[in-house]
Amino acid sequence: GFERDDGDHHYYIYHNLAGRKTMKKTKMSMGKSHKTIGDPLLGQMARQLGLTKTSFLELVDCTLDQVGYEALVFPLKKN
Repeated sequence: GFERDDGDHHYYIYHNLAGRKTMKKTKMSMGKSHKTIGDPLLGQMARQLGLTKTSFLELVDCTLDQVGYEALVFPLKKN
């Protein structure tokens, strides 16, 4: 799942089901002026994670689980 990387920004880095860190990550600002996340930022976060905005919202709402996320973003290669 996503694990928070506490640097000078709040990055959330995806670790796959095997526990390995992946290249998928997104950043969130926690400033007081950021009370809601608007559509443009939702779209940007979705792209960073390799999802459509609709799938990203499913991930946020917990109707898309980790197995489903990996199936969308890391499809198995066919030989």
